[in-house]
Amino acid sequence: MIRTIVYTDDPSFFKQYLSHLEIEYVMLTEELLLEMLGDSDYIHRRKVGVIDLTFKKYPVEQLLFIDSDTFFIGNPTKMLNGFSEGISFMHKREYNFEEGLQHFSAFNQGKYPKAFINYISGRDFVINSRTERFSKYDYSWNSGVLGLNAAFSACIPDVFKLTDEFYANSHWFISEQLAFALILQKTTTIIPTEEIVLHYWGKRQKTLMDAFIVDLFSNQISELMEKSYFRALTYKAKKKVEDDLILEQAVLALAQKYWMYGLRKSLQVILRNPVRLASYKELLFAVKTKS
Repeated sequence: MIRTIVYTDDPSFFKQYLSHLEIEYVMLTEELLLEMLGDSDYIHRRKVGVIDLTFKKYPVEQLLFIDSDTFFIGNPTKMLNGFSEGISFMHKREYNFEEGLQHFSAFNQGKYPKAFINYISGRDFVINSRTERFSKYDYSWNSGVLGLNAAFSACIPDVFKLTDEFYANSHWFISEQLAFALILQKTTTIIPTEEIVLHYWGKRQKTLMDAFIVDLFSNQISELMEKSYFRALTYKAKKKVEDDLILEQAVLALAQKYWMYGLRKSLQVILRNPVRLASYKELLFAVKTKS
């Protein structure tokens, strides 16, 4: 049995389109959202809260959490049939923390990974009653997907604790992700799912997909049960997101005068969309405004 649970502050929005599906809705009231923050103002702590609530309600069931800014691009059978103790799923491995420092420094945000590395270095942490140490060579994994065996529920208090400590001492906006990633890589083998799920988290891509989804629900909802149509639609959405991400990277690089990287990305834009004039105008505007 597969149980689908949607956590939302507006169940009626989904019910008007998905009434034919068996979905359990959990209302995210203002009181519950506030409770999930604890004593923090860190909004992503709520993800830990949602997972904690789910484990408490269904303590012997496996849990697959997927962010709302995602969609499937492959068959999820690998995940759904792959749950076992000692195995977990996350979206993708991104970088070790030393590499992350270099990456974020390029965008003038190096103070966050630097503070994080300083905090974890040489410090003991307790995970499920065992002492562990983390270092700058451990990895950040994207938490847009989290596949967790039921036994992992014992570690949720530690996820809360590390999330709070990491954010209090670094203010890094991915502190919840870091807590999950570090605990899971110390206690399980993490399997990536980027070939199964596409996770778009950039503001541009979210705006793009919001418009796509509104059109989908408004005009195409009845056609989604047709497998061939659904596959074509998924391919279209995947290409839209990937194309826009490359364009965004090119525009940012050119605007900041990272010419070689910007030119490489610009070439990718042209090769992927040889007749899309709007993309070229955006690239030229980026060069002109910063020249």
